[in-house]
Amino acid sequence: MKAPIRVGAHIEGVHWVAEYAEATREIRVFREGRELDVYDAPRSMFGQEAEAGSPNEADNRAQEAALLASLRRYVTEREAEE
Repeated sequence: MKAPIRVGAHIEGVHWVAEYAEATREIRVFREGRELDVYDAPRSMFGQEAEAGSPNEADNRAQEAALLASLRRYVTEREAEE
């Protein structure tokens, strides 16, 4: 089983983490170490690279960047709701 991709960022003074599990295609969001939400990853999030075979270093960085962008978008939308 492949290890989940995990990224974190400090946004507005709060530590956020997103974790993508390829097996379930879900993104878990943590705020200050506590799980806050789970949602399905967008189908286009990692493109066809994930199906093309063994990922290289650039593919891994691209996946982390996509997950970080998703996390930032999630936080922005959540803050707008509150």
